[in-house]
Amino acid sequence: MSLREFEYIRNGYALTSSDKIFFDFVNAKNSIGMLNDKKLSKEIHLYLKENPSDFIPYCLSVIEDVYTKVTAANSYDIDSPEAVKIWEELDARSGWTYQELFIMSKLFLVFPPEISENIIERIEKEMDNYLEFFEDIHFDATFYMNLGKYYAIKRHYSKAKIYLEKVIPLTEKYRNMVTVENDAYAYLAIVDYMNGNKEAADEVEYCINCYHYMRRPELADDLKSDWESFFKDTYVLNG
Repeated sequence: MSLREFEYIRNGYALTSSDKIFFDFVNAKNSIGMLNDKKLSKEIHLYLKENPSDFIPYCLSVIEDVYTKVTAANSYDIDSPEAVKIWEELDARSGWTYQELFIMSKLFLVFPPEISENIIERIEKEMDNYLEFFEDIHFDATFYMNLGKYYAIKRHYSKAKIYLEKVIPLTEKYRNMVTVENDAYAYLAIVDYMNGNKEAADEVEYCINCYHYMRRPELADDLKSDWESFFKDTYVLNG
């Protein structure tokens, strides 16, 4: 019996409250799902009232706050002293748990470039230890997708393309990652567009429509917002 199973049984064949919150959070899949899950948000804040020193749920509350600010500002350039403190604490540790790895994979995008590069390097190093730990989460595919988006919005198109091109074969390997795959194709088209191929705009529009065909209008609106806010009718060649 693994220690994981032992702890599950010891808790009455159930996850601990902290673990349940974490896995519910992970299973939200994307920032839209996370922010729209008011029940989960309430659970996190109620749990923290009773367990204010529990580090992981606290970090999840910070992630929620960060993405709320990012959505409101439509920009990654937001202030989060709480995120900075989390990074300072984790940076000092010689190794990370899977939960800590997940936390920093969500927070790196609001740091200045010189710090975010260090965080990304650390995540890629730590990630290799956990790719088979929770295979159904497919951490590498979602992380590379977020990284591709991050670099595209930051106008580093060559870096964006490197990570986005890693996503497609992973979605084919894992299957059942249709939304991640669609996002990857959309952002590869955006990078192509920003490097001067105006016809790539048709592929972006096609990917937006694909979300409507999937009956995921919230994802269609999110992609359309990124497209129109950061890229459409703007050209920065060879970024």
